[in-house]
Amino acid sequence: MARPRFFDAMLSALFGDASHPDEKRPALGVPMLAHWLPYRSYDPKTGIFYNSGSRGFVIEAAPMVGADERTGEIITQFLSEGIASPGCIQFHQWMSPRVGEALSKWYLPRYSARGVYERMAKHRVDFLTDGVWRSLSADAPFCLRHHRVAISYSTPEASSVSDEEIVSVMDGLVSALASVGVVTRKMDPVALIGWIDDITSPTTAAGDDVVSYNPFDSIADQAVRRDVELKVEPDRMLLRTERFRATGNVHEGAPEIGEIYPDVFDVRSFSVRNLPTRWAPWDMAKLVGDMFTDKLRMPCPVATNLCIEYPDTQASSNKASFKFMRTTSLADMRSARFLPQLRDQSQEWRFVNDEIRQGRKLVRVFFSVTSFSPKGRGDANERVLKSVYRAAGWDLLDDRYLQVMGLLCAMPMTMANGLARDLDRMKRMRTLLTTTAANLAPIQGEYLGSQIPHLLLVGRRGQPFFWSPFENAAGNHNVAVFGKSGSGKSVALQELCASLCGAGAKVVVIDDGRSFEHSAKLQGGAFVEFTMSSGFCLNPFSMIDEDQARDDEDYLLDCMAMLKAIVNQMSRHIDRLNDTERGLIDGAVNKVWEEHGRKGSIDLVIEALDATGNSQAHDLGIAMRPFSASGTYGRFFQGEVSFELNSQLTVFELSDLSAREELRSVVLTAIMFMSQQVMRKVDRAIPKALLLDEAWQMLRGGAMADFIETYARTCRKYGASLVTATQSLNDYYKSAGSVAALENSDWFVILQQKPETIADFKKHDRFEMDDYTDGLLRSLKRNGFEYSDIMIKGPETLAVGRLVLDPYSATLFSSSPQTFARIEALIADGLTMDEAIERIAFPDNPEKWAAHAGEEADVAIAAE
Repeated sequence: MARPRFFDAMLSALFGDASHPDEKRPALGVPMLAHWLPYRSYDPKTGIFYNSGSRGFVIEAAPMVGADERTGEIITQFLSEGIASPGCIQFHQWMSPRVGEALSKWYLPRYSARGVYERMAKHRVDFLTDGVWRSLSADAPFCLRHHRVAISYSTPEASSVSDEEIVSVMDGLVSALASVGVVTRKMDPVALIGWIDDITSPTTAAGDDVVSYNPFDSIADQAVRRDVELKVEPDRMLLRTERFRATGNVHEGAPEIGEIYPDVFDVRSFSVRNLPTRWAPWDMAKLVGDMFTDKLRMPCPVATNLCIEYPDTQASSNKASFKFMRTTSLADMRSARFLPQLRDQSQEWRFVNDEIRQGRKLVRVFFSVTSFSPKGRGDANERVLKSVYRAAGWDLLDDRYLQVMGLLCAMPMTMANGLARDLDRMKRMRTLLTTTAANLAPIQGEYLGSQIPHLLLVGRRGQPFFWSPFENAAGNHNVAVFGKSGSGKSVALQELCASLCGAGAKVVVIDDGRSFEHSAKLQGGAFVEFTMSSGFCLNPFSMIDEDQARDDEDYLLDCMAMLKAIVNQMSRHIDRLNDTERGLIDGAVNKVWEEHGRKGSIDLVIEALDATGNSQAHDLGIAMRPFSASGTYGRFFQGEVSFELNSQLTVFELSDLSAREELRSVVLTAIMFMSQQVMRKVDRAIPKALLLDEAWQMLRGGAMADFIETYARTCRKYGASLVTATQSLNDYYKSAGSVAALENSDWFVILQQKPETIADFKKHDRFEMDDYTDGLLRSLKRNGFEYSDIMIKGPETLAVGRLVLDPYSATLFSSSPQTFARIEALIADGLTMDEAIERIAFPDNPEKWAAHAGEEADVAIAAE
């Protein structure tokens, strides 16, 4: 404010100068979000955080996928007996938009593979990253999210709870969660700063994650970015983040700084007005999105928090006793007939007293929900969020003028630092039993998948995850795939093969219908077409390595078993061999190998059978004559094998042999035997897979069951997987060979099925399933070109994911002859394979095309 001129004139008259003494420098401080956070220092030995007014710890847990009554009992017992009082415990479930880490793990092996696989991974990552803030489905919310769960405990600094007791609470919590199969890890300052940064800067990708902290500065000051602005309004908060950030791209050696969207978020906090009458621990999964109803899924990142304060135990017990006696006394009075609710209250307090006598406790609870929407979409997302809760029987209430409290509830260890007092003063806490609080703990999420980045799927609630047949450490790696016509099975199989090859695996496909022809050629694989005029040779004797057979007895035994199975199939196309016939073939094959080794042939086996003088052996030789030198198919089994499995992806097309089933079945077994030989030579650390499409048709034959059982056993030994596919589980029971493949498969990959087919599963008890699994099977669908539902059932695994293809992958897997012809024309014009596919996939988006020849394009590993 300017000084009055009167005083200046008077000072000038008295002292001859109107100058004034210097004033103190004006304050430059502004309110900061970090000032609300209590975190100060950390003791790495004990894992305890020392905050401004409290002490405590934080652990991060893997989200639970479902629960049972035992889960509720264990959590209830821990909340009743394992918490040191006074203290507070907070459960945080956060549907984070930061999915870059998972996508990066999937991208990196394909970046190393280069070519088509690198471009496919780049476009897939870009496409899925766009799905963080834009639904990948036009029908319902379907956005990518990373489901995280954190649990924190804190006690006031002045409390009598010692550090040893805090460590004891931490150990008890870890043990309780481990007993229900939940993996945990302690949060250190870097992890805690990352959690706060994830919430306060939702646009950040994994590349910007904090990797260190300064132990000499306050943790709170390092937790919130300096470029974050928070504007508090009565019914929302506006969170503004830095617009210009590194994209991860490098152009001419300089990092690219791009404009990030969204950069302003509408943050809204809600509390619970009414709870449902009945609630179980597994029901919490409904609050992260309904598993069966697409419309009831979260359209934006949401933080769900349960804050529990433990008051004085004796005081709460006395209060419960007083309430029970008071309500019982009033209920017994004559005037109670005018207040019928008194009788219900008396029964409720009787129940509370009984629970307290059994060791339960009364606690003070606050349940908070906070949504993070791009500015302009807050109202629409709020309606969807409230409808999700309403469908589950909950009523949400807007926390007007309490928005900051709702945000702080998502921050670990804030309750004991004064937040509990603030909530209690604003009458936001409610008294509940630990039994009820355990059922309300938001620790449900979605299946996180394995650590092997092969097939990339997205859960119905948005969690990207990996699945690989090789993640099964206990059993075999074999897979049975079935999906009805139009379910997307063919594309899913092509994606599985491309995912394996892109990660360095070696894949052999035996196809009947040309589903893989175009994609194999576009991936640079070998496409081998069997015709009567092609002149191929598949002499099984020439496939064996004589030197290794001489030095390795196990190898020789496995080869002989496979070789005899091939001869068995030649001699009995339809019927199974009896014991005598099997013994005759065993002796004949062994004799030929001992005398001729790799130069053995089917003619020599027939001669060995005839030399026995046995009539049955003579009949077997006659049955095998079509495959002898003078037979119809003899030229295909004379001499050395005419090709090798050198390509990373090899596709054998047998459709031209479909009219000659006796030849097709023998060719099939010979190819499988050849692939087994390759498996032995390749390093066992490299995954290997053999895929049979329409398996039930190709696995028909008398000796096929024995062959498949032998092959399946050897696959596990050499780190290989046998993948068979049909249109229905019932198809597997149409031939003995496919039944053997099914029985030797630990994994089931299921796409959409007809309702009557599912009914058959249950009727004939061919598929173990309860009512929930039955509901999951019936809910599988293909939604146009957007996604196909895939159910994965295996050892300790039951999950549903969605296969989402980007335009590049859709072009790569296209069976359209026109698309393939256009790609070949562009290649003839001088483009590389991956560049030609991009021109077809993105005809109107040149910015998505690869760099020109000679220019190295650095691709963002983690995009915003």
